[in-house]
Amino acid sequence: MDLGTAIVGIVCVTAAAMPFVLTNKNKKKKEKQLLNAIKNLAEQQHCQLTQHELCGAYAIGIDTTKNFLFFQLNTNEGPKQQYIDLSTIKNCNVSSSNKIISNNNIIDRLDLELISTDKNKPSFLLEFYSFDLSYQLSGELQSIEQWNNLIQKQLSKNE
Repeated sequence: MDLGTAIVGIVCVTAAAMPFVLTNKNKKKKEKQLLNAIKNLAEQQHCQLTQHELCGAYAIGIDTTKNFLFFQLNTNEGPKQQYIDLSTIKNCNVSSSNKIISNNNIIDRLDLELISTDKNKPSFLLEFYSFDLSYQLSGELQSIEQWNNLIQKQLSKNE
C-alpha cells in the first residue's frame, strides 16, 4: 500500500467519524449545562442534590434530607424550572395520555403528578415526555416509574 492510499483512507475515516464525535460532544455539553442548572436551582433553595437523573430534555433531582424535589425541562420556549417542598405533597402518581396515529396507540405525554395536601392548591405536573418535543421515547418511561417509586418512599418517610 502506498502513502497516497493510506492518506486517503485516513481522511475518509476521519470524515465519516466526525459527525458522531461532534454529536456526542454537543450532547455531553448540553447534559453538563442541564446538570449545572438543576444544581444551581437546588443551591438557591439552600439544598444539595442527594440523587439526580438526566434524561433527554429534562433533569430531576431530590434532596432527601431537606425534602425538596427539583425539576428542569428544556423546551423550545426555554427552560422550565420547578422546585417542590415534598412536605406539602400527599401523593404522587404517573399520568399519561395517548393518541392514535395511523391505527397505532402512541404515548402523547408522560407526567409525574404531585398532589398537594392543600385541596385548594393545584397539583404539580412534571413533564417527562411530550410527543411535541420528541417523537420517540428514550428511557422516559423507566425514569418516571423510578422517580415515582422514589418519591413515594420519601413521602412515606414524612408520614
